Amino acid sequence: MNLELNEQQVMMQEAALRFFDREEVVKAARASKGGADAALWREAADMGFVAMRAPEGKGGLGMGLMEAALICEAAGRGAAPIPIADGIAACGLLGVLEGEAAAGLLEESLGAPIGFDAQPGCAQLIWDGDALHAVRPNGEKQLIGSGNAAKQFFEAALTERALLRAAWLVGAGTRAIEMASAYATERKQFDQPIGAFQGVAFPLADSITEMEGGRLLLWRTIWGISQGQADAGALSALTSWWTAKTARTAVRRALRTFGGYGLSDEYDIHLYFLAIDRVALAEGDPEDRLVLAGDRLWAGAQVALPDAGETGVEMGFTPGEQAFAAEVRRFLETAVTPEVRAQARASTDGHIPELHRKLAASGLAYPDWPKEWGGQDRSPMEVTALGRVFEEFGISRIPIGCTNMGARMTMKFGSPDMKAEILPRLADGSALGCLGFTEPGSGSDMYAARTRAVRDGDDWIISGQKMFTTGAHISDYILMLARTDPDAPKHKGITIFFFPMDLPGITIQPVDTLQDERTNITFYDEVRVPDRYRLGEVNGGLKVMAAAMEIEHGGEGYHIYHHSLMQAAVEWANSADAKGARPIDKATVRARLARVRAHMEIADLMCRRVTWAIEAGRMNRAIGPMAKMFTTEIYMEDAGDLAALAAPGTLRHETPALAKIEESHRQSIGQTIYGGTSEVHRGIIAQHHLGLPRA
Repeated sequence: MNLELNEQQVMMQEAALRFFDREEVVKAARASKGGADAALWREAADMGFVAMRAPEGKGGLGMGLMEAALICEAAGRGAAPIPIADGIAACGLLGVLEGEAAAGLLEESLGAPIGFDAQPGCAQLIWDGDALHAVRPNGEKQLIGSGNAAKQFFEAALTERALLRAAWLVGAGTRAIEMASAYATERKQFDQPIGAFQGVAFPLADSITEMEGGRLLLWRTIWGISQGQADAGALSALTSWWTAKTARTAVRRALRTFGGYGLSDEYDIHLYFLAIDRVALAEGDPEDRLVLAGDRLWAGAQVALPDAGETGVEMGFTPGEQAFAAEVRRFLETAVTPEVRAQARASTDGHIPELHRKLAASGLAYPDWPKEWGGQDRSPMEVTALGRVFEEFGISRIPIGCTNMGARMTMKFGSPDMKAEILPRLADGSALGCLGFTEPGSGSDMYAARTRAVRDGDDWIISGQKMFTTGAHISDYILMLARTDPDAPKHKGITIFFFPMDLPGITIQPVDTLQDERTNITFYDEVRVPDRYRLGEVNGGLKVMAAAMEIEHGGEGYHIYHHSLMQAAVEWANSADAKGARPIDKATVRARLARVRAHMEIADLMCRRVTWAIEAGRMNRAIGPMAKMFTTEIYMEDAGDLAALAAPGTLRHETPALAKIEESHRQSIGQTIYGGTSEVHRGIIAQHHLGLPRA
């Protein structure tokens, strides 16, 4: 994955943002009353935006679909009252058609709006019978082209228009949330900025995350078209559905943030409400696009796609990353015997020591570790590719994930003696680690921990208890947060340790859970821990935990389950009953599955964006929480929806696929709690991405 725009794209994007972020555009939107502003259209044409997709030889710029999407997103941010998405797609269509009629209309379109829908003052392109016609504002009808090639170009232009409208909606929805956030920072109620109230901040955090997901899905679709991928047509429909749905939700939330003032014409947020509805609903009910996507994914329906050109971004795995995944798959095909697969579980109960040691010996347990500690120096994205393969074979990565965090913190903050003792044992698979952060009374507020560590010479005496220490019963070390200065502010009086679990005074008590996964509560009765097991400075645990949370807040370890859920749902849907009927043959079932597919794609993209940001040095405080919150919340939603869709068979575990769906439903709830609850992450997003006061 590479989300870095190239120099030309950045220049074009900046020019478009400057053009559409002007008071003149706002004034035009106020005056247009839903119509197209002819003067603004001509200005946009003069900038080269309108005909940018037409070939250079016909007066255009010959730009790619990605550049057009950037222009339309900027136009959405300004709620520009011109059919820019339609115009770009229409001019691109006219540019590929031969004949004087198409060339003449392309030239005319630079001076007056053109599109595919009937709008006052706009020329309209329609497919009538077996030919393409232009209908001018005065009702005059002109033949532009005919034949199968012209029809294919026309249908491709409609697909392009849908994607460019999606880009417009991403821009408009994002801007609406930003406007609401700025207002919520200034407006006070009950002596507090209203943005400090979770009831205001959290919905805005949800919507900005959904808008970010929409942009990623749009880019993924454009890239998929450029690569000729088979699912690009379905993704086009899913992108159109998602952006229409979420932009409408975003602007409603934004307008309500303004309260009664949002209903006043004096506040521009109402312009976004009206404009977003006009664009999102122009093609009818957005839910119908799920039916289209389902038909394209599972009923063989086809759609013509535009020539996307070069995208500049890379949304898939590189050949090297794919090769590594193939290497892992070959290894597991041999190592995972039927007996091993029968023991596979998503929880720590699925940890198979013999298989783990084989993985470690092959460098596949922790392949991204430095070679000096038994790794292969693999990139984070290669590890992401590996995770997908592990899930294919049903191998639990929970023990590996917990161990990795302790090991990473040891590499970064541990003493030489500590590294020499612990890291080789973890690397060869003979030892595992678990996490001791949460306590019964503190929940996600781990810095409110009461477990005490008191200095006694070269040792620390640790007393207290930890809740949800998953894997403690199979682990050899625990990464623990303990309070070392009870008088300091809670974030400053903590220290982190990574010490053996076989020290005297440690008791492990199992805790059974809804999802049939064992976790533990662990007790520490004056456990004497040598100081060499300390990570970082005394009372400097915040720095260590910040590094640890960067690992945990990415969402990748949680999102991986979405793939298995989707696979089980498709397997169920393709299975025939006693009468030979298959659920997949129903359009309503295909639409439900298509919705899950859209969610899974976005979750996948948001998680990989975190990995890319870390590698590219583009990480910020909100990207990880966005991925973790979205992936777990949408996984829970989808698991519940699919359990209902396939009911009552899911309740009875009638087939392995149905059992998997029902188990996922129970498992998914915990995902929204582990690694910080969704509410914690919404607070981080609101504060660090939207600039709202701390909730």
